[in-house]
Amino acid sequence: MSSATKPDQALPAEHLPALIAELAGKSDLVWVAVSGRPPQALWNIWHDAAIAVVTGGIEQRDPGLVDSATVEVILRSKENRARQASVMATVEHLTPGSDAWKSAASALHPKRLNPPDGEAQPQRWAKESALWLLRPTAQVTEQPGAMSDSAHRAEPVATDATTSARKPFHAGKTTKKRRRRR
Repeated sequence: MSSATKPDQALPAEHLPALIAELAGKSDLVWVAVSGRPPQALWNIWHDAAIAVVTGGIEQRDPGLVDSATVEVILRSKENRARQASVMATVEHLTPGSDAWKSAASALHPKRLNPPDGEAQPQRWAKESALWLLRPTAQVTEQPGAMSDSAHRAEPVATDATTSARKPFHAGKTTKKRRRRR
């Protein structure tokens, strides 16, 4: 992010926490990769020096946070949506009713777009959803100046599906017979 960063140099370690906080705070979306699974997009907020997310119920699907102690969080730029950094984070489940849960819920609640139950949303979260804090660690796997050469593309899922040998009929298509007559 700094104009002084050269493409072949990683950021100094003392700048990484500020970079992570800035990227996570500006973007409403992070990608979370859990133990070898493909990354999943999660809407989030930056709260209490951590990434706060809500999963379960009618909210976003849990990418496997229940079974993980650490995850990889991929942070993107809000301006151009490009991958900016990847950092390992510890997973902390918040117990409904605890002070940490109330604080995170009150911060997440106004950021949730179009909640079906309006102001009763935090009560629904306490019943059917889980609130998580993903706390970034010092282990940064990618950063400006030290990005992976990988394209980060997911491998296609194996399937038995095939294409048909013959294309289906399309209305309005000129047939070979009609073309010869002209």
